[in-house]
Amino acid sequence: MKRVLIVEDSFIVSKLLASLLKAKGFHVRECGTISEALENLKNVDIAILDYQLPDGTGLEVAEKIRRHHPGVPMFLLTARGSSVSRDAASKAGIREYMEKPIEPDLLIQAVEEYCSGAD
Repeated sequence: MKRVLIVEDSFIVSKLLASLLKAKGFHVRECGTISEALENLKNVDIAILDYQLPDGTGLEVAEKIRRHHPGVPMFLLTARGSSVSRDAASKAGIREYMEKPIEPDLLIQAVEEYCSGAD
């Protein structure tokens, strides 16, 4: 079972993403802050990161994941598309960049594609 880490401070968005991923057979861990995310990085196959978090940004999380777990694909979800450049996201190790509101089917498809190579 593939393991997905969701780092999202919106309870509703986090629960929606988790329920969609669980319905597809993923094991999901949910975190609302950077500090929680860093405590839950062990054995993660993919990370879905919100940009704006209460204790920093998703890019900060991405840089830490990239340093300690370089093979983990990361997605960045943002409602602030104009303030987060795709270049900055790419430099932080982000593989997918999606603006909110996201299309759930596209996110699930992308997660499945990235995880299919993580066996």
